[in-house]
Amino acid sequence: MKAIISKALSDDYSQLELIDRDKPEPGPGQVRVRMLMAPINPSDSNFIHGDYYNALARLIWNQGQQRPFFDPARQQIYPQLPYVLGGEGVGIVEACGSGLLARRLAGKRVAIAAGPPEGSWQEYTVVDAKKAIPVGDHLNDEQAAMFTINPLSAYAIVRKVLQARKGQWLLQSGAASALGQMVIRMAAEYGYRTINIIRNPAQKAQLLNLGADEVIVLGEDNEGNEGNIVEQVAQISGGRGVDNAMDCIGGELAGDMARCLGVGGKLVLYGTLGGRDMVLPARDLMMPGAKVEGFFAGSWLARQSTITLLSCIRQLNKLSQKGFFHTDVVKTYPMAEFAQALNAANSSAKGGKILLRIGE
Repeated sequence: MKAIISKALSDDYSQLELIDRDKPEPGPGQVRVRMLMAPINPSDSNFIHGDYYNALARLIWNQGQQRPFFDPARQQIYPQLPYVLGGEGVGIVEACGSGLLARRLAGKRVAIAAGPPEGSWQEYTVVDAKKAIPVGDHLNDEQAAMFTINPLSAYAIVRKVLQARKGQWLLQSGAASALGQMVIRMAAEYGYRTINIIRNPAQKAQLLNLGADEVIVLGEDNEGNEGNIVEQVAQISGGRGVDNAMDCIGGELAGDMARCLGVGGKLVLYGTLGGRDMVLPARDLMMPGAKVEGFFAGSWLARQSTITLLSCIRQLNKLSQKGFFHTDVVKTYPMAEFAQALNAANSSAKGGKILLRIGE
């Protein structure tokens, strides 16, 4: 079977290769999935370039370790290269390991949360049964392939971590992204109000039509004049600041967003697309008693009970049926054109998701 692997960490895509390999066999509690389609996400680049590896190596429990672990108990080690890429996708369960949770998925079309060493960018992959979610006919293969990472992250951050409530303000960067648009749509269900930060003024009307309460274009105020985020959020919130904020950019922007927090407010960091460390004077948190918290979907999932995960899946299916998680698709590429697909996915002008067609 065909698989796209990373042979070594690299700043470019020179270490990626399409290879032939044997089908993986499911172990206890696992299922083997015949893949149909998989998206290209920013998190995939982190496994290609080594961003996750370097971040893990800095953690306290990995000091002195030859290879870093995702958890302090050192049960989940960073995968050994070469490994198969791909963090999510959709396919058909064709083989099951032992266990009731695995056997109940036999023959079903499932959205999977995967990742190296057995990622979704291969014709067959194996995953733990609890990371395979049956998907209904209301989702085509394209939408089902993107059902786990962004929808789960959006729901978990808003409802489980921030616990955003009716009438509260939620400030977010990267608001025009697929995940950002999901956060805006979910506001109709849960009643919070959104302040959305974008860089491209052409996206403002789209977000307002989507249901955004307020949109801030970086570098200008609501009248198109030069302005800063803190001043604009102060005006929008009547000087009280926001209860909730979520940032995927980092750098000075994340620091400015922290200054926008009101008393007891919380900022969740879930991405570093800006490539720079957050700048944050300590007293910006001390005086309002505000909080900054990190979110990584893989770690969050690992800490949840089966009951919590099943509850989240029910909510995700409910919201999905209402169209809250729809993501625009720009183009789908065959596996053999993975290099072109990756270049397209990293284009700032793509305007939607790039997918790989796994099953031919």
